[in-house]
Amino acid sequence: MGLLNLALGQLLGLFLPLAALLVGLYFYDRSRRNVLVSTLRFWPRRPAPAVRQRHRRIQHPLSLLLQLAALLLLLLAIADPRPAALAGNVRHRVILLDTSAVMAQSSEAGRRLIDEAKALARAYLQRVPQRDPILLIEADGAPTVRVPFTRDRPQLLEALQAAEPGWTELDLDAAGDLALGTLRLGAAAGPDGGSAPSVPGEVVYVGPGRISQQPVRLRASLRLRYLETGAPQDAVGILALRAAADPSEPGTWGIELQARNYSEQALTAELEFFFENKRLGHRPLRLPARNDAVLRFTLRTRRPGQLRAQANVPDAYAGNNAVSLELPAADRTRLEILDATRTEFEPLLAPGGRLEPAFVETPRGLDANAIHVWARGAARESSERAIYFAPPGTASPVAESGTAFRSRVASWSPSHPLARGVRDRDLMPTRTRVFAIEPGDEIVAATSEGPVIVARTRPGRRFVAFGFDLADDAVRGRLAAPLLFANAVSWLDSDAFRPETVEARAPGPIEIAAPNSSLAQVAVRTAAGDAVPWLLSDGTLRFYAGTRGTYRVTTADRRLTLFLNQPELPAAAWQPPEDILRGLPPAGSASPDPWLPWPWLAALAGLILLYDWIRYGRGRRLAAPDFAAVAPGAGTPGDRGPAAGRIEESAP
Repeated sequence: MGLLNLALGQLLGLFLPLAALLVGLYFYDRSRRNVLVSTLRFWPRRPAPAVRQRHRRIQHPLSLLLQLAALLLLLLAIADPRPAALAGNVRHRVILLDTSAVMAQSSEAGRRLIDEAKALARAYLQRVPQRDPILLIEADGAPTVRVPFTRDRPQLLEALQAAEPGWTELDLDAAGDLALGTLRLGAAAGPDGGSAPSVPGEVVYVGPGRISQQPVRLRASLRLRYLETGAPQDAVGILALRAAADPSEPGTWGIELQARNYSEQALTAELEFFFENKRLGHRPLRLPARNDAVLRFTLRTRRPGQLRAQANVPDAYAGNNAVSLELPAADRTRLEILDATRTEFEPLLAPGGRLEPAFVETPRGLDANAIHVWARGAARESSERAIYFAPPGTASPVAESGTAFRSRVASWSPSHPLARGVRDRDLMPTRTRVFAIEPGDEIVAATSEGPVIVARTRPGRRFVAFGFDLADDAVRGRLAAPLLFANAVSWLDSDAFRPETVEARAPGPIEIAAPNSSLAQVAVRTAAGDAVPWLLSDGTLRFYAGTRGTYRVTTADRRLTLFLNQPELPAAAWQPPEDILRGLPPAGSASPDPWLPWPWLAALAGLILLYDWIRYGRGRRLAAPDFAAVAPGAGTPGDRGPAAGRIEESAP
């Protein structure tokens, strides 16, 4: 016999103080007390009894013993004594229910794999002892404990019924690590959180065993059991669909589709493409056996809309035979260039940007959303976003401190975005205006005479002032000129030179190349604008997206929209260890629990307390002869009215 919830020392530590308190209350209840009554007139006159000396002994010792026995029985019921065979053979069990994307497939009988796995898990619960605590883990790309260790079978059955396939592939290594950690914690805490011992636990995987790579950290020392469901073989699945905007040609998208052949034979898949539910055409794609293939083509459209691809291949799982994404509207950065011709300004328009230049002769009616480029000092009004080339002193947004002739630009800012990639030490404009900076101004470049490129940010206004004309013959032909102009435009509009890319793929771990990005240039957000945790390491941006949804990623080099709506099915099958247990336990393994004494102990304690209350309780009526004394002179003929008095009462 062992105590499940309390150790023997804990039981005695609770019983002894409570027993001492009960004895003290017993003596207090039996002590002699004075009772104040309103009158003695109607009390019968009896001779005063002989005064007896108070006995120094326990009155009604049986009542005290009954109460102590009831207290001990209640504490024993709380301690939950168990037979030794039961207390020493509790086995913690962990069920790994596969909820990866593959579980949405249908078996040959037309039943979903997740439903087969639920039926196997329910059968397993019926065949294991009720005394064994069981923990339920939903295993996919990010395994999660759904139900902690419990003996509550209805709770486990309810959680099994609510389980549904996810959208990520199974990470069996992570699921095994989580199962091992929970087993260690459960064994250390005992069957119900106490210190009682338990035998080694068991990990039960329920599913088809479809993984992308063989687990390397799954401990062979674990007691593993494999409840295998059906595993229909998928034929073809579309893994991803990508569309990259061509910055040099508005409305042109480079389309790339990646598909996988899961079968043992090479085949050709017929792919159909639709835009806004209108059929664009079809393309054949040759797929090697158990391998991937990529189809590329160009799509031209200036309209936003949905692009969808469909693989017309009958197989076991139709959920990955189609994929769709949303092409955004063409986003262009509008430039309004004043007092310059296209011929002389064309060399500054670096390729690769989504720039839409417009050469304007008069500043009237300028577009407030455009970037205004004031060439040859033509600034005659303020702009919210502007680039100034050699502004004259009368119209310069930055005060001049002097003029330099053929002065070499000697220093460039090492951190400002406008000077990124520019290290031209031989840049020598014919004439340069030197600026007098104000607090808050940022110096991008300077000569020996002073600052010649200044960036200024004020509330509601941002601009760059060049002390020389980038379109001048002495500067326009140098490599630094278009780079400086591109940096200025990018500083005013961060999306001007970021390629636009949209991609539909499966959720899970995401890795994006970001070799030129700093921490301040990276942002990952959901479609609702919520920030997503990410990690930038060794030029690679990493984050995890475990559910379907739309994510917007920004780096220094690109702007990416991810539509994570495509299920991914792994192509490999798990090769479990040879000594693994397979199938359900024997039917007789779930023998009923032995007799448990705690309900009977609690019931016996209640009966004892009931008997003590009936036999010795203070609630029973006292007969008149039981009153032992009446105050002298009570009820005499000389009394003229009711008189108060005291009666000394003692417990019977």
